[in-house]
Amino acid sequence: MAFLSSCGGDDADAPKPTATISITGDRITGTEVEVSSDILIAATANAGSESLKSVVFSVKVNNSAAIIVFDTAVTSKSFTISYPTKALGSTGDDVEYIITANDANGSSETKSVKLSVIPKLNGLDGSANQIVYNANAQSQDIAYDLIAGFALAKGSAPIDQDIKDATATGAAQWSKKWTSGNGTKFIKVAANDWNNASSTTYLFNLYKANKDKMTAEIMLEEGDVILAKSTQAVEFNIYMIQIDRLTDLPAVGNNNDFAQFSVKGINYPK
Repeated sequence: MAFLSSCGGDDADAPKPTATISITGDRITGTEVEVSSDILIAATANAGSESLKSVVFSVKVNNSAAIIVFDTAVTSKSFTISYPTKALGSTGDDVEYIITANDANGSSETKSVKLSVIPKLNGLDGSANQIVYNANAQSQDIAYDLIAGFALAKGSAPIDQDIKDATATGAAQWSKKWTSGNGTKFIKVAANDWNNASSTTYLFNLYKANKDKMTAEIMLEEGDVILAKSTQAVEFNIYMIQIDRLTDLPAVGNNNDFAQFSVKGINYPK
């Protein structure tokens, strides 16, 4: 069983409260935790004056705005909580668990523990002959949900659009470019990665090596191998895509151009 203790806070002001937070779990190694594994959060707060005012427990995912889990009024001098839960976040996320002790005298102290979420070792689902059309095509699927593994029509919910054709409305020619409706990021990787990718661990390690270079849009060429990190909240949201065929129709006004591709990852039925 691994054990992580808190960091942060300062002693510049007195009398300040004190706070501690620690996280234990059998699937914690160093600062990494297996996705959705069992963890135990233990936190304490002690007043610097005669009593506390409140204790706040919050979570940040990838340095986003803090999500308040609880904010409870406290009139005693000390407060302790032991909270069993599942590790939060999807594979590849950095999750910060935060405790803030607010003293009745107006001072406060915050401590936190940050864990990086790693995958469970699983084989990959695969699908071929998937198609996304030019965004200006009529009555065709112009987006794709990597999580569920199916194409989406124009007007589908942006949160599901891991892939969306990026051709501008009314454009005379197909852009051969993808974006997303939900913030999915992309990067081209080596062609041989397609052959080697057989597990969640392989995709995760490839993502770790490339995550700082991923972009919100990507140009397409036949034979490209693309790594994509969805923002949809499932255990494993990293995918590999191979562009098998680009059909670019030359006639102006014929917008039934499309990209045909194969996908490797984990599918989650919706």
